[in-house]
Amino acid sequence: MNTHTRFTNTNFTNFDELLDQKLIDLAANAVDVTKSGPPGAPVNEPGIQNAPTANSENGPSAYGPPFLDLDPYDLEGKDNLPTGDLIEGPQGSIGSAVESAGGAGHQQVNFALDMAGYTFRSDAGRLDIMALSEERTTEIKTMTFNGQEVAVEYQSGLAHRFEGSFYDNQFRELYVELNAEVFTSIQTEALDADGNPLLTSFGYQQMLEVAGQAHDYGIEEFSMAFEYMIDIQRNDFGFYEMTISVMFEGEIIDMNGIGREFLFEDETMFLFSDLDQISFDQLPQGFNDEIARFAANMGDAWDAFGSVNDQIEAVLLKLREEGHYQAWDDADQGLNDPFDFNLPNVDPFS
Repeated sequence: MNTHTRFTNTNFTNFDELLDQKLIDLAANAVDVTKSGPPGAPVNEPGIQNAPTANSENGPSAYGPPFLDLDPYDLEGKDNLPTGDLIEGPQGSIGSAVESAGGAGHQQVNFALDMAGYTFRSDAGRLDIMALSEERTTEIKTMTFNGQEVAVEYQSGLAHRFEGSFYDNQFRELYVELNAEVFTSIQTEALDADGNPLLTSFGYQQMLEVAGQAHDYGIEEFSMAFEYMIDIQRNDFGFYEMTISVMFEGEIIDMNGIGREFLFEDETMFLFSDLDQISFDQLPQGFNDEIARFAANMGDAWDAFGSVNDQIEAVLLKLREEGHYQAWDDADQGLNDPFDFNLPNVDPFS
């Protein structure tokens, strides 16, 4: 485990004392979680109780990065998204398509949606969309066993990319570039004594990269990256070896050129005799703490992340309602997972 916070410039101001005071102020102002912006959440560390969370007010309540729940087919917690109008610009465009491929031992169905040159206006503000895209992938690999074609591997992925600016009702601009991906892989290349498939490999990955500028919030530029990985392998002795790794890093440079960096890394290994014993606990407290410190340094710009998250979710839902996902629905929303292994929920923020 490695967690640290450091300055990239030298200054005689005691920033730790200023940060502690900022965290105390945030805690005092985060009691009412019904106000605009992301709700507060406890961190169990003196001075940063109820520091803000980057999730939208419609999303999960853990200390999770934003933009990990943009899927318009996942409606949980999205009852109060902003409503508004999509306005096409002079070079505005929206397109979507499904691609299928197949052959001996392989099937694949993919979906792509691209949007550019639009503006979404709501009561929360204005989102200028330079580019917004979504990619979905589903894939099944098979092999012949006793004269029958049986599945041995399944993969699915979902990726979102965005570039644009959000203007709140005070006309403050937050420019954001983001890339968010979720990927799952299941392999079964062995059978038990009864001829049923055995899980031999499982992989899950969440990845997020965010960068941008927030000059109206006193920030020259910022960046944030998050990665969460689970890897399960069945060894030669029939046991399951599981590795869970999580990483968060961020950097903020204010308008005076003073920078601050944030980093948390953790990797843990487990050994299980069967799948029923496998469980996924909450993320380490140090992960929550480092995000809380990053949020405190972002100030009001961190709250704006939640607004951008909600705006993008609302836009994708609107595109689905307007029929831009119809080709994906006509393709049965891709290939279904052919396996029924009893794995617990692997998403740490759901």
